[in-house]
Amino acid sequence: MQIRFVRRIKAKDMIKEFERKYGNIEKLKRYLERNPDDYTALMDYDDWLHFLENPGIEIEEGEIIVSDISFLTPQKLQILEAVKKYKPKSIRELAEKVGRDIKNVYMDLKELEKAGLVELESSGRAKKASLKYNEIVIAI
Repeated sequence: MQIRFVRRIKAKDMIKEFERKYGNIEKLKRYLERNPDDYTALMDYDDWLHFLENPGIEIEEGEIIVSDISFLTPQKLQILEAVKKYKPKSIRELAEKVGRDIKNVYMDLKELEKAGLVELESSGRAKKASLKYNEIVIAI
């Protein structure tokens, strides 16, 4: 079985991700001068320059993972759907939307985060879940 995770992101949003990760492009450039063998940073630098030159493009990233489908339980799929549909501002709000206990929703979110499907970000005192992918394609 193959599960393909698809993420579509605009160049301007990728630039924001790079800024969160590195600060600014000059810091990344200085880092690369000291660490020329960091190929991930080097690819990020090249991509950053490309996105600055082409701010209107949209990128599609796809990652294929062979997995046991049982990982994506109906409850986890419901959480993913609710995060996409409602964009809840907290885990508590998400738990209310799916009609489940907040602790169980949090545990499922931690597993989804570990699998790389969601990001948990602090939003004031609360934590907010956001999807890392726009689409999940399951091929049997």
